[in-house]
Amino acid sequence: MKWVNYEVKSKETLYSLSKKFSVKQDDLTLWNPDLANGLKEGMILKIPATATLANEIKKNKTDLKATLKNQDKKKLVMLLPFNSSKIKTDSVAVLQKKFKEDQFLNLTMDFYSGALMAIDSAKSLGINVDVTILDSEENKNSSNVDNLANKSSVKTAHAIIGPFYQAHAEKLASILEKDNIPVISPLSKEMIGTYKNMYASMPTPTFIKDAMYDYMEQKNGNILAVIDPKKAGLKKYIVENQKETKIVALSDKGAVVSDNIKALLVKDKLNFVVMASDNSGMILTLVNQLIKFQAEYQIRLVMLEQSKALNFEEIAMSKLTKLQLTYPSLTRENETADAKKFERAYKKLNKTFPNQYATRGFDITFDTLLRLSQEKDFETSINDDATVQIDNKFDYEKIISGGYINKGVFILQYNNDLTITEAP
Repeated sequence: MKWVNYEVKSKETLYSLSKKFSVKQDDLTLWNPDLANGLKEGMILKIPATATLANEIKKNKTDLKATLKNQDKKKLVMLLPFNSSKIKTDSVAVLQKKFKEDQFLNLTMDFYSGALMAIDSAKSLGINVDVTILDSEENKNSSNVDNLANKSSVKTAHAIIGPFYQAHAEKLASILEKDNIPVISPLSKEMIGTYKNMYASMPTPTFIKDAMYDYMEQKNGNILAVIDPKKAGLKKYIVENQKETKIVALSDKGAVVSDNIKALLVKDKLNFVVMASDNSGMILTLVNQLIKFQAEYQIRLVMLEQSKALNFEEIAMSKLTKLQLTYPSLTRENETADAKKFERAYKKLNKTFPNQYATRGFDITFDTLLRLSQEKDFETSINDDATVQIDNKFDYEKIISGGYINKGVFILQYNNDLTITEAP
């Protein structure tokens, strides 16, 4: 883990510091043993470089379309991995074969198609924008970033979306940091580095799980976890980061033990039972036991990560709705008029419905253009405004070591009418 030093200021307390850096007080003490003797002004504390600086004022969801003010021409550059130099043919058949086999190219084209719709939508709102789209010529190990960074369109951009791979996005951010040109990483879930102009638009897997825990703690819940022995990584996350969670002991053969669950349930609280398994038999046993316990206890089933086991027919949707299965998600089920309008327009233009990458391309591009067109500057909008587009939420927080990361996560739940909605 990388660390940064923080000097304690006058009137700061352990509680205020835990809120400031979105960490637990126990963790601050663990990282800084001298705190056992008390917190003193001027102390130098070790803080994880990935800690986020919480806003003192909670951000409200903002409709940026209602506050468009800045009509000066904005320059947006998009660096997308078309890798056109590798397509050395004029043959339609060869191109069709390439599109069929190259998943990364298909992903890129889907993202691009959504972005084009966002640009058209922005222009229909009167946004004055000049968009330049460049080929980043990238794969996991290399890119054309060094050459592209010297282009005048890149040097004079108000914001840049891409490259796709985090390492290449950070390299571009490092080159443009002196000019504070925002570089927005559109798809990578990797943790960002230390560049102040780096904006990671995808929450990391850890932040996604943290969001679920924030929800459970806000509900003052009693939190249990039933963890499959094969889920060592998830158990490590819970044990190290969520110490208030009660781990349910399994049998010697790794099976769910009903009495062990019941011993940890609390009658006067909402009991959140975290299920960490891809084993359909284990999940079904747990679900059936929890439904029985609902006669005596308030119980809600929780998943921190997606599980393929839920697709098996033996785990009935009706059982999951009884337990109001709740989970964190980067996207939501959107049945609004705006979402339907987008789907119809996209299908009319592309002869197919938008997938997650097309919608992602629309959302991140539209959100960026709206932020560039406010009376305030881009970074101020990032600090002030949380937004929700078609499927994605954008709620950025500053990383203590530099840059911003999106912590916009939806908490979704299964309902008795078989719908999936945001949890209240």
